[in-house]
Amino acid sequence: MQETEIDTQFVAEITKAQPKMRSYLAKLLANSTAVEDTLQECNRLLWVKRSNWDPSSIFLKWAYRFCYFQAKSHLNKKNRDRLIFQTELLELFAGEYPSSTLSSERNNAMQKCLDKLDPKDRSLLLEKYDGNLTVNQLARRESINPNTLSQKLRRLRHTLHLCIISTLSLNAPV
Repeated sequence: MQETEIDTQFVAEITKAQPKMRSYLAKLLANSTAVEDTLQECNRLLWVKRSNWDPSSIFLKWAYRFCYFQAKSHLNKKNRDRLIFQTELLELFAGEYPSSTLSSERNNAMQKCLDKLDPKDRSLLLEKYDGNLTVNQLARRESINPNTLSQKLRRLRHTLHLCIISTLSLNAPV
């Protein structure tokens, strides 16, 4: 085939492949603006590399490779950008220091609330969160179902949370 015939066939194939390439990129990127930008970059690269395309092969399979690598490139760039943002955010937060009074107030409130719990419940919470036991290990030891124990721990945490909030609000300066 002559070069103009191959170019004409290439244009027909790339035009026909656009909806499938867009869908493929949408699955990979899940972002409509990124999909359109990446699709345009794929089209540009496909055109530049059109002489490497074998007209007897399946065009869409060849085009999907470009889509895959362009999507991967976009995600890598996006992740690098996110890391830059995280570094900037980290620098912003680096200037902020926690208040030791707030921390000690929270610790005091938590201790008061732990003291209000039933001794067995308090022991269970402390073993789970201070010890190295898993829910399954604790459940076996207590001879109860792990799901039942998880629900009990969730309720105890919620009770503790409400008590701490209440204690802190009572002690807050007005």
